[in-house]
Amino acid sequence: IVDDGSTDGTEAEMRSLLDAEFPFSAMYVMKENGGKHTALNAAHPYIHGKYVLILDSDDTLTSNAVETVLNGWSKYDANADIGIVIFLKQLSDGTICAKGKAEDIVMDVLNQKRICNVASDCCEVIRTELFKKYPFPVFDGERFLAETALWYRAGVDSKCVYINKPIYICEYLEGGLTKSGKKMRIRNCHGGMYTSYLRMNHKCALKERIKAGLLYVCYGCFAKISIAEMLKKAKGCRCWTLMCLIPGTALYFYWKPLYKGRE
Repeated sequence: IVDDGSTDGTEAEMRSLLDAEFPFSAMYVMKENGGKHTALNAAHPYIHGKYVLILDSDDTLTSNAVETVLNGWSKYDANADIGIVIFLKQLSDGTICAKGKAEDIVMDVLNQKRICNVASDCCEVIRTELFKKYPFPVFDGERFLAETALWYRAGVDSKCVYINKPIYICEYLEGGLTKSGKKMRIRNCHGGMYTSYLRMNHKCALKERIKAGLLYVCYGCFAKISIAEMLKKAKGCRCWTLMCLIPGTALYFYWKPLYKGRE
């Protein structure tokens, strides 16, 4: 358990809980607030299991989640090409956030249409060595970086499997990331640029690459980065970035008055 600098008494509560006996090992790590991605980085030295599942503090797992994960992975653990097994999320009322096919689906994370409408619809369980291979980059003054920064880099090295079973119970809270994601990304525009750059990968679907190119330029404008620097950072995607310069800049001027004060 990594505590990203909470100030609500969580540490004392966790210390008392950890004094009790558990049938499994549990550790509590407190760190200075830096955002979820920095908390995930801080967890690396403490992870010794075979797989990693990221659970937010507001969410819970189903009673059979561990069993479902182990059973799901047992089919694919010997296949080195599979690095991520993806399960579904559900709301507390039982509503499934996304729905796949009855059978397991093996696919390339980058170049095939996701079963999930958005990343938050699914629960990824990744091999530990792959998780540790791609720590999240940290940008000065920014406290948010989308998990895309992990999944798209890991997707270059491996394929994933979708299993049509919910194991994660979540709520889309009013005022949460699902509601304020655009404002959050504008406030953390260097991270927005980075994840958009990853999504411009030539393996990604054309529609996604177009959207990512526009956002890359748009976030670059919010970050006050010059065109020359944008092109320099877009290694392997410079021609694509050039094509998106005008519409991406137009998007910036459209958003700027709407999100004034968010820069």
